[in-house]
Amino acid sequence: MNDKLFAALKDFSEAEAEAVSEYETKNNEWWNALTEEEREDAFYAVCKRIYEARVVENRSYRGTLYGKFGFDPGMYRMGMECGFFTLHNMLHQAREYEAMQAVTRVEVVDKEGRKYSNHLEPDQYVRYILQDDDQTLEVFICSYNFLKNNS
Repeated sequence: MNDKLFAALKDFSEAEAEAVSEYETKNNEWWNALTEEEREDAFYAVCKRIYEARVVENRSYRGTLYGKFGFDPGMYRMGMECGFFTLHNMLHQAREYEAMQAVTRVEVVDKEGRKYSNHLEPDQYVRYILQDDDQTLEVFICSYNFLKNNS
C-alpha cells in the first residue's frame, strides 16, 4: 500500500515539475516575443501593483494575488513557483528594517525577561551588522556627534 502511494506521489511530483518547466519555457518565449515597450508596460504594471499591495496597503500574499491582481486561487502555487511568495515576505521584512531605523530604545529580552535596555539620546542611532556568515547580529549604538567631531 505505501509503495503504491509513494510511487503515485513520485509520478505526480515528476509531472508537476515537467508542467512547471514547460510553463517556464512558454513564459520565456512569450517575454522574448514582446516589444521593448510591451516589456516596459508589463514591468511597470506588475511592480506598481506589488508596491501598492505590499508597501502601501500592507496586503497579505493572498490579498495581493486575489485582491490586487484579481487572480483566482489557482495562481497561489504559480506565485510560489516564480518566487513571488519569497519576494513578498522579503518586502515585509524590509519594511520592518526601515522602521527600525527610527528606534529610540534598544532592548534585549530572553526567556527570563529583559536583559538590557537603553533609551537613546537625541544624537544617537542604532546600526545593525550581521557577522559570522550571518549567524551573529551585532547592534551598535552610535552617536551623530562622534561622526561630526571625528570627520
